[in-house]
Amino acid sequence: MNTKTGKLILLLLLCMVSVTSSSDMSRPNPPRRVNLLVLLTDDQKVDSLGCYKQNQPLPTPNIDKLAADGIRFENGFVTTPICAVSRACILTGRYSSSTGMTKFRSVIEGEVLEHSYNMLLQKAGYYTGQLGKYGVRASKETIARYDFFDGSQDQGPPFRDYKGKKLHDSAWLTQRTSDFLDSVPKGKPFCLQVNYKAPHASSVPAPEDDHLLDDYTFKRHPLDNEKAATLVHPFVRGSFLDVCYRKAFNRDGDHNPFCRQYYEKIASVERSVGKIRDMLERRGLADNTVIIFLSDHGDHFGEKHLYGKWSPYEQSLRVPFIVYDPRPKAQKGVVRNEMVLNIDVAPTLLELAGVEVPGVMDGWSLVPLLAAGTKGEGSTKLATKKASAWRDCFFFEHYHSGAKGKYIARNEGIRTVDAKYLRWVDPPEPIEEVYDLKRDPDEINNLVNSPEQQERVEQLRDRFDEWRAEHPPNFAHDPYGRWATFNAPMIDWKRFKKVKPGEYEKIAREVKRLGVTWEQAMNDWGTRTAIWKATGYYY
Repeated sequence: MNTKTGKLILLLLLCMVSVTSSSDMSRPNPPRRVNLLVLLTDDQKVDSLGCYKQNQPLPTPNIDKLAADGIRFENGFVTTPICAVSRACILTGRYSSSTGMTKFRSVIEGEVLEHSYNMLLQKAGYYTGQLGKYGVRASKETIARYDFFDGSQDQGPPFRDYKGKKLHDSAWLTQRTSDFLDSVPKGKPFCLQVNYKAPHASSVPAPEDDHLLDDYTFKRHPLDNEKAATLVHPFVRGSFLDVCYRKAFNRDGDHNPFCRQYYEKIASVERSVGKIRDMLERRGLADNTVIIFLSDHGDHFGEKHLYGKWSPYEQSLRVPFIVYDPRPKAQKGVVRNEMVLNIDVAPTLLELAGVEVPGVMDGWSLVPLLAAGTKGEGSTKLATKKASAWRDCFFFEHYHSGAKGKYIARNEGIRTVDAKYLRWVDPPEPIEEVYDLKRDPDEINNLVNSPEQQERVEQLRDRFDEWRAEHPPNFAHDPYGRWATFNAPMIDWKRFKKVKPGEYEKIAREVKRLGVTWEQAMNDWGTRTAIWKATGYYY
């Protein structure tokens, strides 16, 4: 090759490099994948936050600001109002009858685990984490699959050890969130679920919040009286909901100690939310992190002499539900009235991340409701077709029947925009209730036997029965396990005596006192009811 030819080739190569470089410079960088953060409280009733009800005993400015910056959903619900089961619904985006995770100690594994949002996001390149009260049972191998896991599969302690110090659960979660963010590989998107223990009855106020409300007097709910309590079927009044009212909420006839601590516990969550948002800001992550705030279920607060969850009534099913998407195309400062569910969290996270939502998920992605221009308070544009065709009902179910040897009344039903059909499923003839929620939001007037309402009652019943037939309950009775299993179809009494000797002796004494057979004790409804009431053990 002569010198002239070589110079020509070199010039051509330089031109090619110049063109390539110019092309690379003009090509836009790929968009950052959005980060995802779920903040989940425990047993939090919807009207315990300032953004849902003004003049709270203690202010909640950080959570209120999250709502003001994003979308506050007025009609947030859970499909099963129990801690563990609701958390399984959140992870999987599925009804409990779909996954078979219907009890306190349900285990997430197999196909259910693989189709949970955590595992699907991880396969898509997300760095995943779970902190605090995970709630569902999982093997060591499953726990190890998370990139960052620090928490408990049950209630967990109110205080936790951290580098030689004792931290209140909410403060510990705040610190561990910081640790998680520090551990995220550079350039990798993350998804973290922070599971607060508060304000669950097993939690305690943080030291700085304890006794803040000692001088505050809570008014009783208008339905916290004996007359309203008679509206609840006697079968349900004898259940754990009634026990919790008498022994926890209204202990010694005074509801104030419980109410005061309940709100003092929320103060620690409120503080944590503010600190977590600050740390996102300092790390330059705030403008690309979607935050979802909700609770695993609501809470009765003395209405009809009930306390706790587990019921199909509004206080139990309703939850605070806030979504904040900081990106430019998302709605800000909006209140929406669509019915959104805990099972919507998983498909929403997946769609936000650009991951295909599996067909097994029952929930709907909320993404169509988040986009700017869809209909909601503060927005004047018409809703998109997808957002305007939102659900007009959802189904609820609760099949766990025992806690601490006490019976929890099992129930199921359908909730529409303005009505509810529910049934308590354990008696030989299920107990039905129907409410017009538009005229009767407190669920006082049961319309099931109203002659004028029979067409509506039948429509609701049929609609639920059609869904139930297509989605049969997927659970098994285990009368020999740790928890009582109500209404087991058959009990081997010899085995029962071996694994539950104390309970067996109580039942045996009643069988002898009543002069009945063991077959009657199992199969005769009246006999079983008499034994339950005498022994306090429901089988």
